[in-house]
Amino acid sequence: METQSIKSFLTGLDVFGDFSAEDLDVVLEAAIKRQLPKGAFLFREGDPGEAMYLLVEGRTRSFASDNQGKEFVFLIGEAGDVFGELSLVDDEPRGWSVQVDEDSTFLMFNKADFRTALDAYPQLKDKLILNLARIVRKLSATVKNLALLDVYGRVRALFESIAVDYEDHWMIAESLTQQAIADRVGSSREMIARILKELVFGGYIKLENKQIIILQKLPERF
Repeated sequence: METQSIKSFLTGLDVFGDFSAEDLDVVLEAAIKRQLPKGAFLFREGDPGEAMYLLVEGRTRSFASDNQGKEFVFLIGEAGDVFGELSLVDDEPRGWSVQVDEDSTFLMFNKADFRTALDAYPQLKDKLILNLARIVRKLSATVKNLALLDVYGRVRALFESIAVDYEDHWMIAESLTQQAIADRVGSSREMIARILKELVFGGYIKLENKQIIILQKLPERF
């Protein structure tokens, strides 16, 4: 993406909505453009927080993992999302890992530039607070689902949150493997395979070209 296109992209984001053309020039002068291929890590859990990142193109997944390699994905990042600002605020190590889910472009801002920007543009502090609040609400919803819903309930909640209209039905726009679904809901691949099989048998979904088509409203209970 060329500089002018990036500038236009920034103009459309809430965080930069009040910036003048000159202000955006200052932002872009401070930014370092990074392009990462699918599978690369933006940062890993426990890394020192030395920069924050704005996703311009692509998609990421934010997750925590244990020492056995089991992962729990709690956030899928899309263009316009910001990553790593929390560690720049509290100077603590990264609380989770962010991995690139498809080839992506980022704008990187180091810690010094980040803090200078907060002083120079007070409105950024309000936007930062709103972004952190969004993360807290997302994590709160995730914890609530883990505590109160069984595996099927979490699958149903996931599907309903990401489904888009498709002809007379709905479709999961993301191409999700059984393991990817398991990582998103904190379950095993085997349990997800069983749930999908039963939903297909019951006429609730169909699997077509690696996509999940929802044919009718999913049942409350499995």
